[in-house]
Amino acid sequence: MIRTLNSYRLSVFSKIGLIMLTVLVGGCASHRLETYQELRSAEIQQPPYYYTEVEKKVPETEIDPIVESDQFLSEIEAKVLKYQKQWKAQLESETPMPNLFYDLSTDAMKAHRELAASPEEARARLAQPIALELLVALGYEWSPGLKSAREKIRAVLEQYPQAVYLENVLRQYNAFTKQLDTKVGPMRHKEMMAMEFPFPDTLALKGQIITEDVLIAQKEFEIALRDLVTEIKLAYYDYLFLVEATRINEENQKLLQQMIAIAQAKFRVGQGKYSNVIMAQVELSKLANVIITLEQQRETIIARLNTLLNASADVPLGMPVPLEEERVVSTLPELYALAAQKRQEIQKQKLVISKMGLAVEMAKQMTYPDPTLGASYFENRSMPDLKHTQKMPMTFMTQRTLNPTNTAWFGHRNSYVHEMNVKIEAMEHRIEELESKIHFVVKKHHFGMETANRSIRLYRQTLLPQAQQALDAANTAYQAAQIDFLSFLDVQRTLLNLRIEEQRALRDYHQHLAQLEQAVGMILPKQPL
Repeated sequence: MIRTLNSYRLSVFSKIGLIMLTVLVGGCASHRLETYQELRSAEIQQPPYYYTEVEKKVPETEIDPIVESDQFLSEIEAKVLKYQKQWKAQLESETPMPNLFYDLSTDAMKAHRELAASPEEARARLAQPIALELLVALGYEWSPGLKSAREKIRAVLEQYPQAVYLENVLRQYNAFTKQLDTKVGPMRHKEMMAMEFPFPDTLALKGQIITEDVLIAQKEFEIALRDLVTEIKLAYYDYLFLVEATRINEENQKLLQQMIAIAQAKFRVGQGKYSNVIMAQVELSKLANVIITLEQQRETIIARLNTLLNASADVPLGMPVPLEEERVVSTLPELYALAAQKRQEIQKQKLVISKMGLAVEMAKQMTYPDPTLGASYFENRSMPDLKHTQKMPMTFMTQRTLNPTNTAWFGHRNSYVHEMNVKIEAMEHRIEELESKIHFVVKKHHFGMETANRSIRLYRQTLLPQAQQALDAANTAYQAAQIDFLSFLDVQRTLLNLRIEEQRALRDYHQHLAQLEQAVGMILPKQPL
């Protein structure tokens, strides 16, 4: 009975609580709705500036600039953008940039460069006898390193519009809202408009700095082309040497096979020894092994050339065309002077110094702020209190830049100028270091070139004619049974080694010449050797 009564009381209390909660929520919602309706019907007071400036609709068709253009500043902007158009036109033209390390403007080079546009035809052409000019032209068009250097120039050219855009932004009006805590009186809001007038010479200096960046990027492209051409030349000269060395060993192999046939015929009639036949066969096996080694080295050089051309390492290459033998007419002191003037790294360093000098000049001009005109608008936006029932009057004031003579001089600006001057001095010492190192490289390769040239003359004028005469005499004496076969092999081996060394000296001469031109930074004037 008691349990039933308690359950009945709980049920009644629960229903009463639920009813009260529903009434309470409904009342709150009704009060909220009433408050919202009151807010909608009430007139929201806005300051006059809000209606005159904020709600003022500007037609979308209005395109007149906010600021009247400055004729002198506009002329400088047009000149800055003109630089960009000129550089882009030069990059997109078929004519190579002037003053490059290798002359790409000849008719033969133009034909080879046009061939590079058709990769399949170019690969078929590479299977035929190839010249050095063909490899250089294909490398100029296909090398990813040169493509990267070209795109870097294009990227630097995009800095021209950025400099102009920044100046245009600075010339626009700017406005921002900031709450001022005056600590005395009511809180205020500030609407400030200002316009900055940048100095035209600052923009001109920015354009000159970007031009220096473009010239630096161009020097980096020239360095990449110079190194690529040098690498192609070095590999091509190795290719020539291996082809000639293989040919000489094959000729010697045929001669040795003939002598083995003579030795075997003499052994059959009892005029020779069997040991002579065995020694001839051993020498023939050595020559066969040397030829195999030279063939493998040639395949490696072919892979190297294909890599420089950004082609597959397995692309077959035809036989190289022999080069005209030339010698440099410039003396060593003249080479030193040319290297100091033409070496791309020195030119690049001088451009960097010039750029830093322009940055210092611009930093000095930007020490004082650009002239600025502005206006500030104040309005009392706080709630009125009991003491101040009258609305505070609005205020309007103008603002302009301080007198430059009264502008504060901050130590960090002066320190920046000093830092740049110290860096410029360090870069000038870097030029001296580069010149000293380049003088050593020029001396080294000039000495190597002269040594190789002297060896070539020695082989051609003295050693090779004498060795050939000795071989002819030994061949006649052996067939007449006046000398044994081992003596003939010694004479034949001596001539073979001298012919190989003469080709090696010729390769060394060409390679030292290529590296000397790389050190100087230009193709040197030559005359026939």
